[in-house]
This record gives sequence, C-alpha cells and structure tokens, in this order.
Amino acid sequence: MKKIFFILGFISGLVGQKDFVIPFDWGGQNGSIIHNGRLFWNQSWTSGILLFDGTYTTYPIRYGPHTSKKFIGQRMDLLPAFSRLPDSTNNNSYLDYYRGDYSYDQLELGANFESKNEMIEIRGFKRSHGGNVGYYIHPLGGSSPLHHSYRVNYGIKRGNKKYEASVARYVTRSGLPDSLYNGAENDNIISAGLRYQQQFAKFKIDSYFGQFLQHRKIQHTSVTDSNYNDINRVQFILNLGFQNNSSFGIRHDSQQINIFNLNRLVNWTTFYGSKSYGDFSILAGFQLINPDQSNSVIWSINYKKNIGRGFFQLESEALTRPVHPNSIQKIDNSNFENWKNNKIKFGIESDKISTNGFYQINNQVIDSLTNRISKFIGLEINYNFANSWNIYSFIISQLDTSYIGGGLGTISAFGVKGNFKLFNNNMDIRPHFWTTGTNGRVASFGFDPFNHIPFVNTNPNWVIDDKLIFNFEVTTNISGVLIHYKINNLLNAFGNDKIWIQNNHMYQKIGRMIQFGVTWNFTN
Repeated sequence: MKKIFFILGFISGLVGQKDFVIPFDWGGQNGSIIHNGRLFWNQSWTSGILLFDGTYTTYPIRYGPHTSKKFIGQRMDLLPAFSRLPDSTNNNSYLDYYRGDYSYDQLELGANFESKNEMIEIRGFKRSHGGNVGYYIHPLGGSSPLHHSYRVNYGIKRGNKKYEASVARYVTRSGLPDSLYNGAENDNIISAGLRYQQQFAKFKIDSYFGQFLQHRKIQHTSVTDSNYNDINRVQFILNLGFQNNSSFGIRHDSQQINIFNLNRLVNWTTFYGSKSYGDFSILAGFQLINPDQSNSVIWSINYKKNIGRGFFQLESEALTRPVHPNSIQKIDNSNFENWKNNKIKFGIESDKISTNGFYQINNQVIDSLTNRISKFIGLEINYNFANSWNIYSFIISQLDTSYIGGGLGTISAFGVKGNFKLFNNNMDIRPHFWTTGTNGRVASFGFDPFNHIPFVNTNPNWVIDDKLIFNFEVTTNISGVLIHYKINNLLNAFGNDKIWIQNNHMYQKIGRMIQFGVTWNFTN
C-alpha cells in the first residue's frame, strides 16, 4: 500500500488550497473537510453574506449546494462577499435532482429574477437518505427529509450605494448510527446577513451585520447531554477604506451558548488598521476579550511576488476565537484560544501545466500550559492536453501527529476529466474518473462527529484504516439538459466485497453508491 501511495504522489505532485472532503456517507449528510490546508473545526465561516458560527456546523456540504458552493472560512482581512449583480434583465429557474442507492433522494430548486444591478435569488433544497444499513431512519419514524433548507438573497446597486440581504433556514431531522437502536439528531438553524457599501469621493464605507441561531438536540449513547443546545452568534463590522489603500475598522462578535452544565456568553471586539504597498499588505490590531478581561494582538500579513509565469507568497495570521464549548471545562476555565497560521505558497503556470504548493505551520495556544503545533505540506499539478482533457492530482501531508491538525497522514488524489462531442456536436459528454486515498493516518486521532471536535483516541477499535478508492462520474449535456451518472467506490460496485471504507469510528463502513441525476435550466 505504501508503494502505491508513493507512486501516486510522485506522478501527481501535491495540493495547494483545495478543499478535500472526508465523507462519513456518500449522500453528503455528514463528514469533515480539509480547508486551507488543515482540518476545519471550531471556525466561523460564511456563505455569501450568511454567517455560520462553526461550533457544530463544520460540514458545509450538508446544507445544500446553494450554501456550500459559497463557503469561505472567515478571515480578518475579508468581509463577507457580495453576490455578483447582473448587467441586464433576465429571469431563469432550475431544478437539480438526484436519486441513488439506499433511498437517496436529493432535490434543489432555484429561481433568479434579474434586472440591471438588481437581483432576487430563491433557493429550496431537500435530501433523503437511509444510510447503507438504515442508520439515518429517525427512531420516531415519519417521512420528512433528512435535511431541508430554504434561502432568499436580494442585492441592489444604486449610484454609489450597494446593498445585499440574505436569510435562510436549515432543518435536520435524522437518525444516527448507534450501538443497538438508531440515535437521533434534530437541528434548526436560522441565519441572516445584511451588507452595505457606499463610495464617497475620498473614502468608502463598508458595513456588515450577521446573526446565526441554532437549536440542536443529539440523542446518542455516547452523548451525555440529551437536552437542546442553543447558540446565538452575532457579528457586526464597520470598515472605512481610503484611496491610499489603507483602512480602519471595528468588528464586534458575541456568542451565547447554552449546553449541558454550561451557559456561556463571550464577547470580543477587534480594532484594526490595514495598509497595502504594492505586493505587500498588512492588517494589525488588538482584541478586547470578555469575560476573560484580557486583550490580544491580531494580524494578517500577505506578500505575493509574481515572477514570470510563477509566483511566491508569504502569509501570516494571528487571531483569537472562543474555545469549543465541549472542551472548555478541561482547560482551566479559559474561554478563548489563540491561533497563529504561517504559510509559504508558490506556483508555476505554462500553457498546458500548472503547479501550486504550500508549507504551513499552525499553532493553537489556550493557556500557558497548552501549546499545540501542526505542520502541513502540499502540492497540486494540473495538466491540460488534447484540447478539452485535463489530468489533475494533489497530495497533502501532515508532518506531525497532532490531533488538532486532523491526524491526516497523507491524503492524495488523481483524476482525469474530459469533454467530447457526438451527433454533430449536439451531445456534449464530460467523463470524470478519479481516485483518492490515505496513507499513514495517525492511530491516536479521533473526530467526534456529534460535538464536531478532534480528540486523542486511545481505543484500538476506533483506528481508521488507510484505503484507496476509485470513483467515476459522467455528465451529458443534451440541448441544455444535464444528465449525471455517478459511482462512488467503483471497485465495490463491480463486486469487490473487500473494498469498504470507514472515515469515522461512529459510522459504519460504506460500500458503493450509484447516483443518477438531472439538471434542467429554464430561461423566461
């Protein structure tokens, strides 16, 4: 197996900034992701201008494509992103529908109403899935979807003013795999955001308000708290930008969490200034932290130099955020943790081949006794050939055994994408074959899928084995109608009963997943 991964890594190179999905099921309901070169957990994120707290929302794919496609981990130097506004009048709608094994049924409906510099977007999404042994069936029965969500976005630009508002609701009613009988998850999320921007002669005002509400209950033999958990997260940003590429701002965050034996309200206010000098930019400031009654220094530094067809980039970031509530009682009542991320990136691009790589060090500090470091390296290669064909590959490796980084070992992928036409160019066929694998996973790494935190694993039965998985998908475009056919775990689908994968100790091994889908766009 190690030889296989060595060869795969040699052929493919490594990955820069791709999000790598680690599914616990093939339906998209639960899993974890590698984002920005490391395991994504306890970090706020946005989808457009919608705010997500990140305590128990670490898997954006669950919430549907209308939300996951706009997923961005929140950064100090970026405000939540405006949607693109149209430059002409156009009304269109679409449906995106999939069916598959184990009662898998997924549907997204959407409509866009557009005029010059103004748009309304309406989205609806639902997913049903039984799980390969029925573990997603809710113990109380019923025929409601596993997850469903609804979202409305409105954006407008008039003169020197730009506005956008968004609101969404996400509802999960799902069974969970448990020892004897299915557990249950009931989760209700409401997220809303408002962004305003106005340009004046010598400066620009940017403001943002976001609110996230979550009402969540887990029933499982491994979870001692069977009550509803509540999170109320609020964020306000005011930024003044000037013509000399400088800005000043204030960001206020609050988070109230009510869980078993913990009722915690924390606030942190950030004052910052930023300045750009050609290839170099810096943001620096300080945070006032309550109830800890302390302060911390934050920064975000970026230097990028283009050299011919390549580039070299240095990044450094330091920030403070609340400690995950399920671990707070283990760290002497500290409410906040400090994170430092330092990264070196590079890339080279030619007519047919491009390469991007990185080296990254993450440092988590909670108190004077808790200082955890994780290190990663990655490289990505894309090769275009024969007009519409592409070979891509990447590897990301964790250079240490720290559980905060994900205990990844080495994750690699290799794929081929193509595009060819038939029937006098009336049928467009896009095949995609790819393989993913892991090697050297850390045996002491565990991930709690219900509390969404990594932990040190001491149970030998919970160790996750390395696997190499093959997948296939083909999309056919017939007069604007897209027809999809996808097979996850290709070898298992062809009768190899030895190829089963397990990416989390709480979830059963999964074999194949065959899906059939249709995407249909309508223009009025």
